[in-house]
Amino acid sequence: MRIRLNHLIIGLYVLGIVSILSACKKNDNASLSTSTNTQMAFALSANGSVSPVSVSGNPDGLTTNGLATNASGNASITWTSGIANVSGFKLEAKKKGLDIEITSRNLTSINLFAATPATISAAIDTGIYREIELRVLFTKSATATLPLTLKGNYTSTTGTVTPIEFDFNDDATIKIAAENITVDGSTDIAAIAKLDVSKLVTGFAASALDNATRTNGTIVISSTANTNIYNFIKANINGCGRWGGFEHHDKRERK
Repeated sequence: MRIRLNHLIIGLYVLGIVSILSACKKNDNASLSTSTNTQMAFALSANGSVSPVSVSGNPDGLTTNGLATNASGNASITWTSGIANVSGFKLEAKKKGLDIEITSRNLTSINLFAATPATISAAIDTGIYREIELRVLFTKSATATLPLTLKGNYTSTTGTVTPIEFDFNDDATIKIAAENITVDGSTDIAAIAKLDVSKLVTGFAASALDNATRTNGTIVISSTANTNIYNFIKANINGCGRWGGFEHHDKRERK
């Protein structure tokens, strides 16, 4: 009788342990389900549309509030369209003292001047993210699909307007410092990166554009055309990133 009682006690003890482990496992799964159900969307859009161009001999140009006013004899580029093909977005941050990295796949045919920028999403865990840096990656292409194409008009100091096109085909990484964010699982999050086109030709002399080679009346700037201008802008691109902020979106709005 005593042996059976001992067996019964041991059986109940084992059953209790199994029940506890089962409960823990369910809680872990519930937590994982909540975490992976939240998405971080990445987007890239243009910031502004005007690139002031310095007057020859004056590195600062003759600009007002950072924007060229051609009536005063300044030169500028007004970008009217832009297409980007991003090879990936990468968000690096610290969460509870640990390094966290969230990456996305390609996002192609981005209309940089669209009212609502295109996005691509990746799963993100809940928590508080600090010391955030967002990177936009461009990768040199062997096809006609270039990482970045911008088109617009160049207005000289005399008021002459000439179509202009910038075809970028090189590797580049735009690094952007972002604000801290708390992901609580109640909404999806969108991280907005900006390409500040006003910085593309910062410090560049208008005389170089005035004397640039025209292709069918257009100033084409590429790795094979007007290469001096191309290399100047190429050196500026990594510093053209600007933070556009985090946005919260209802999960029911997912496409």
